[in-house]
Amino acid sequence: MEKKNNEKNVPFENYLKKLEDIVTKLEEGDLSLDDSVKLYEKGMDISKICLEKLDNTKQKIEELVIKGEDKYSIKPFKINKEEN
Repeated sequence: MEKKNNEKNVPFENYLKKLEDIVTKLEEGDLSLDDSVKLYEKGMDISKICLEKLDNTKQKIEELVIKGEDKYSIKPFKINKEEN
């Protein structure tokens, strides 16, 4: 459980950097097959953490719409498809 709490405190960018480092090492091709597989598994674990962080952030990025005094509703954040 403590590990899960520590993961929440690590910035997304740190995990992304770790993934970039793993990809670089794998692309170099200097690792044994066993080491490559272990590094790949580690990358997949980090990828899962990143996806969870992105999902949580997506849920937080919601537009608050004020409806009168002290009343709020939450409207999902929409991405403009033309910008992609």
